[in-house]
Amino acid sequence: MKPFVCMRNALLCCAVSTSLLLCSCDGGHSGTAEFSPKLDASFSVRAEMSYGEDNTAELLLTRYEEDHWDAAFETPSSLAGVVLTIEDEAVGANYKGLSFTVPKSALPAKAMLLLITDVLAELTDEETLPATANEDNTWTVSGETEAGSYTVTFLADGTLAGFSMPNQPLTVVLSDYKALSEPGSTTTASDSTGSDCTTTTTSVAAST
Repeated sequence: MKPFVCMRNALLCCAVSTSLLLCSCDGGHSGTAEFSPKLDASFSVRAEMSYGEDNTAELLLTRYEEDHWDAAFETPSSLAGVVLTIEDEAVGANYKGLSFTVPKSALPAKAMLLLITDVLAELTDEETLPATANEDNTWTVSGETEAGSYTVTFLADGTLAGFSMPNQPLTVVLSDYKALSEPGSTTTASDSTGSDCTTTTTSVAAST
């Protein structure tokens, strides 16, 4: 009878091992699910960008309506006070009531902002997105654009927390998300100074 007992024990061990293996494999897929982002039609969010070889910038990014964004820079010093306005495919700049062509110092930041706003505009139209749950209670949404692959990070409440596009390279920390309750009545940073203070001079662009 001893050989039979040994065989039975061996079979039981195999069964238990197989069950544990199956449970382990199933558990690896539990982090992916449908996620509902909180992306209002009109909102503002603070952004800390790191891009290119050694560039950084801090700004307030505001979406007023579809294809209309403002980026109000706080740093670096060469861009402090400059507001880039994105409307459809056009990008303009405003500084203390003066509107002008985008200065050379802002061109790298402008390129990165267009990548960010294009992706966020696409995600805003989606009620749910396939996302991966992270151990720190955040969610990540990944995708592809012509400029490369991207990852958008959301907090558990659905608000924006980060954006990255490794091949640029571009990394953005997002915080202080706020929905604009009345997007139609909100005054943009570029509009608040009045439309009669418009000029296009090299000296103004250089001063930024």
